[in-house]
Amino acid sequence: MKKGLIKNLVVVVAIAFALAACKQPTALIDGTKAAIDKVTQAGADKYAVEELKALNDDLAKAMDEVNAQDKKFFKKFGTAKEMMTQLTAKAAELEAQIPAKKEAAKNLAVQIQGEAQAALTEATDLLAKAPKGKGTAKDLEALKADLAGAQTAFPEIQAALDAGDFIAAQDKAKSVKEKAAAIAEQIKQAMEKVKK
Repeated sequence: MKKGLIKNLVVVVAIAFALAACKQPTALIDGTKAAIDKVTQAGADKYAVEELKALNDDLAKAMDEVNAQDKKFFKKFGTAKEMMTQLTAKAAELEAQIPAKKEAAKNLAVQIQGEAQAALTEATDLLAKAPKGKGTAKDLEALKADLAGAQTAFPEIQAALDAGDFIAAQDKAKSVKEKAAAIAEQIKQAMEKVKK
């Protein structure tokens, strides 16, 4: 009788240990999510968009694994734990890369800002030399208005740079550069027509 009771007790204790070992790794999950949030706040959402998307995709896969194991009677979270650990390490690596990515974005924004300034200068110079004659007054006024709009937008590039928003600075610089280049191209075409 005593032997049977001890056997049952051993079985109950073994099952209790097995079930206790089969709990969701919530601390690891929370730590992984916190690491991804931290790298997002560090600027990955602007300067490492693809890498951040990959991290979030991998997190979704790891959570799918957790949920799949959660539905089983004998749960094995080993794979999910490994996935979470790797994800946390990847998030830390990406966070370490963010300052260099920001610097690269800043340098590109400054470069495009210079190109935009050159495009504005060229368009201004060409506008001064634009052919004036019958029927060109309206076209010249329209070009002057477009150029004035581009020149007004130019200081916004520096404002974005000063605010540390290097992606916005790039976008603004590209926009100004494209507008100025389009104006210059229209004037060049008008000059070619006059020559012919």
